[in-house]
Amino acid sequence: MYRQLTFLVLSFLPAVLAAQTWTPQNSGTAAVLADVHFISETAGFAVADVGLLLSTNNAGATWSSRIIGGGGLDFEGIDFSPSGTNGIIATDGGPVYRSTDSGATWSLVSTGAADLRHVDWVDESVVWVAGRDGHSAVSTDAGATWTYHNTGSADRTESIAAVSATEAWIANRSGEIRHTTNGGVSWTTQPSGTSSDLKDIQMLDATTGYIAGNGNMVLKTVNGGATWINMATSGVSGNGLFFVDVNTGWIVADAGQIWSTSNGGVSWILQPSGSTHSFNRVHFPTAEDGWAVGDAGTIVHFNSGTTATEPDANLPDGYLLSPIYPNPFNPQARFTLHVAEAEPVRIAIFDVLGRQMQILHDGVISAGSTDFVIDGSGLPSGLYLLRVTGEGFTKSRHLTLLR
Repeated sequence: MYRQLTFLVLSFLPAVLAAQTWTPQNSGTAAVLADVHFISETAGFAVADVGLLLSTNNAGATWSSRIIGGGGLDFEGIDFSPSGTNGIIATDGGPVYRSTDSGATWSLVSTGAADLRHVDWVDESVVWVAGRDGHSAVSTDAGATWTYHNTGSADRTESIAAVSATEAWIANRSGEIRHTTNGGVSWTTQPSGTSSDLKDIQMLDATTGYIAGNGNMVLKTVNGGATWINMATSGVSGNGLFFVDVNTGWIVADAGQIWSTSNGGVSWILQPSGSTHSFNRVHFPTAEDGWAVGDAGTIVHFNSGTTATEPDANLPDGYLLSPIYPNPFNPQARFTLHVAEAEPVRIAIFDVLGRQMQILHDGVISAGSTDFVIDGSGLPSGLYLLRVTGEGFTKSRHLTLLR
């Protein structure tokens, strides 16, 4: 019989986020870092002008640098497919650099666009880019070839977010938001309610999304952009944002400010960043690990303190539950459970309504470490809860399935 000592991560997130800080890392450069992306908890990249690409394989303990393509193009954005295999770097000249080997090598590919600012992957095949003066392009073969379309905007596009090969949103200077449902052939303007510069957009699915901008501006939609509501409280503005699920996210801003929310933007907590430099972008490969980059080569790292190799303060001695990786995931994710002695354990997946969707294990687990695979092939996109229940503990982690 299971003796449940319930501990739900989600319910305690406000207190956890309030207490957590960011640790500065040595990038080895004074360049303005425009964007950052991690393909795992240890391997990541950051980009800057003159073709500068930073990379790490040890979670940022050390960063190496190289100039791609002779430095003739400024790098503005970087993103990878969900598996971390395929990558795209957006450049100010309009072509992109493409990788098919997790960032080991890069090749130049024409997009038909110019002055690109941002890139967003949907899945292993579909990727979008956008930039100034209405330039946008979409690829359905992992960036090998591109279809160019003009968004009709004369303003500078700072960010693009896509959910399929046909549907995407752009966020522009002067408060402009545009939306396409036909692969970029035509774009319609959505009401933003502001003329402030909009800097970064993320759509978690076809209905829910966030935009960070200047002047106390954090917009949220729950209806695909038909309406956008400002969720910012006094002082909350941003240059970049990243949400690991519909409720939990971070915004990075000028003067070393990093804000966090665990309730969908209803309230925001200012977290110590260890820097006074302006931040430009932020990325979380898992809910436990994140990196923000900005001016003067600034890189800071957030870690919740729960890793695969460290004891979990909320579990008995000798028990470990690793982070889920990747998270968000599509369609599979993995985690490891370590138990001190053989005992019956039940591992299940629940949706946000508390309905049990999968049982991964229900029986005795031997002492030591056991690896588990979560297969989301039969589940819709959304937020889920992994709950592990043993004889003397219950531990939960949240995960996001993005298609």
